[in-house]
Formats: sequence, C-alpha cells, structure tokens
Amino acid sequence: MQDAIAFRVAAGAGQVLGVCEKAEFACAELYHYFANLFKDEREIFYIWLKSALERENQARLMALVGKLALDDVIEGVHLELTEAEEILAKVRASLELVRQEPPEVREALQLAMDLERTLDRITMEKVVQFTESYQKWFLAIMNRDQMELLQNAYKQLGRD
Repeated sequence: MQDAIAFRVAAGAGQVLGVCEKAEFACAELYHYFANLFKDEREIFYIWLKSALERENQARLMALVGKLALDDVIEGVHLELTEAEEILAKVRASLELVRQEPPEVREALQLAMDLERTLDRITMEKVVQFTESYQKWFLAIMNRDQMELLQNAYKQLGRD
C-alpha cells in the first residue's frame, strides 16, 4: 500500500514539475523575443540571450527532476498544481502582452524583474525536497544571479 501512495505523490510531483517546466520555457521564449526586439543594442541583446538560456536550463532541470521523481531522488514537491498553473498563465499573458505592445528596454527589464520574482516561487530550492544525497548536487547547478543581472542593466539604463 505504501508503494501506491509513494507513486501517487511522485506522479503529482511530476505533474507540478511539468507545469513549472512549461513556465520556464515560456519565460525563455519571452526573453528570446526581447533579444530579437533589442538586437541592435548589443549589450542588452546579450543580457536577454543569457537570460533566455538560463531559463531554458532551468526548464530542462525541471524536466530531469520530474523524470527522477520515481527514482527516490526527490522526497516531495512543495507547490500546488494550481499555483504552478497560475505562474504559467502569468508568464504566457506577459508574452502575449508584449507581442501586442512591444515595450521599451526599461519596461522590458521591469517586466523581467517582476517575472523573476514570480518564477522565484518555482525554483528548485523552494519547490523540490530532494533526498539528502541529491540535495547539494542539484542546488549547486542552479544559477541564482539572474535577478542581479537584470537589476544592474535596469540601473545602467536609468543613468543614460
């Protein structure tokens, strides 16, 4: 009976992580859009490109952890499916909004910082409870400096 419960928990965890993965990829798509939108401004182009690649890496990490959910790598997921879906909806709505009304660079950076705060709720260290032997390994490969990169760009552009 305990195996059936463990499987249900793991299956639910995989579903939540799948939605988180989609949110990360949607954010990467938004950042790629911004990279293309601001491609003539080399420095900001590279910031958007780096940001997009970081989000793609986060998405792939979510997918990997989701696949490992049945292999005793994670003990649980601390995020409700509905909250993950709300985050995904917010990212997708932001993408649609900027496609309809392309922002200026500072507006795009502000939106990205807001999304980073939102996506912070689905980072591995907050959502996934790893088994002890895997905790340090997964947390070591996560990049935590994305917000700082965007904030610095926003501050630099404010001085122009």
